[in-house]
Amino acid sequence: MLTVSPARATTVRRRRGSSLTRQHILTAAIHLFSRRGFSCTTVRDIARQAGITDAAIYYHFATKEELLREILYTRLRSDDWTAQRPLSADIRESVDESVHKAAQAIEENQEVLRIIVREGLAGNPDAACRYGQLLNDWESRMGGRLLRFESTGSLAYGEADSLARQIIYTIIMAFEDMLLLRPDASASPAKRRRQALVFLSRHIDSLIPNSCDILAHPGTAGRSDRLAQESSL
Repeated sequence: MLTVSPARATTVRRRRGSSLTRQHILTAAIHLFSRRGFSCTTVRDIARQAGITDAAIYYHFATKEELLREILYTRLRSDDWTAQRPLSADIRESVDESVHKAAQAIEENQEVLRIIVREGLAGNPDAACRYGQLLNDWESRMGGRLLRFESTGSLAYGEADSLARQIIYTIIMAFEDMLLLRPDASASPAKRRRQALVFLSRHIDSLIPNSCDILAHPGTAGRSDRLAQESSL
C-alpha cells in the first residue's frame, strides 16, 4: 500500500485550499463586477463577498485588473456557442439547433458576458478585445457548420458566413437588455431565451437565402478542405 508522508499530505492540502480560495475569489468578483461594474467594486468588496481577507486576494492576484483579465480569458470557451452533434440534413433544423445551443450558452454565462459587454462599452481594452474574439470564433464555428449546405444547394454559394452573422447578431440583440442592464432590472434569462427563439423561428425563412447550385460557381473545389475541417465540430 502506497503511503504519503505527513509533509507531502500537508503540501497537497495547502495546494487544494489555495485553489479553492482562488475559485472563491473569482466567483465573488464575477458576482460583483456583473452587478456593480468593475470601477465601482473594490478589492475589499470582493474579499467580503468571498469571506476572506484583502491579503488573501493579493496573494493570488497582484491587482484588480489582473483579476478581471483572469475572468475575461478563462471563464468562457468559444466552442460553448456551437452545437456539437452532427448537423441535420435539413438546414432549418440545423439552424434551430444552433440557435438553442447559443441561447443556452448566453443564459448559462450571463454574468461573465455582462461583464465583457459592459466593461467593453466602458472602454476597457481587454473586455473589448475579448468580445471581438468571442464573436469571431462563434461566427467562424457556426459558419463552418453551415458551409456544407452550400454544397447541397440549400444555401447560395458564399452565404454560410453571412447567415451565421445574421443569426448571431439577432440572438445578441434579443438578449441585449439582459447583458446591459442590472440583473434585477431586466427580464428573466428564461424569458429572454424564449423570446429570442420564438423570434428566430418566426423569421428563419427570411434569413435563409434561396437555394442554388454551387457547382455553377468556380472555386467550389477550393472550399473542400474547410468543409472537411469543420465537419468534425
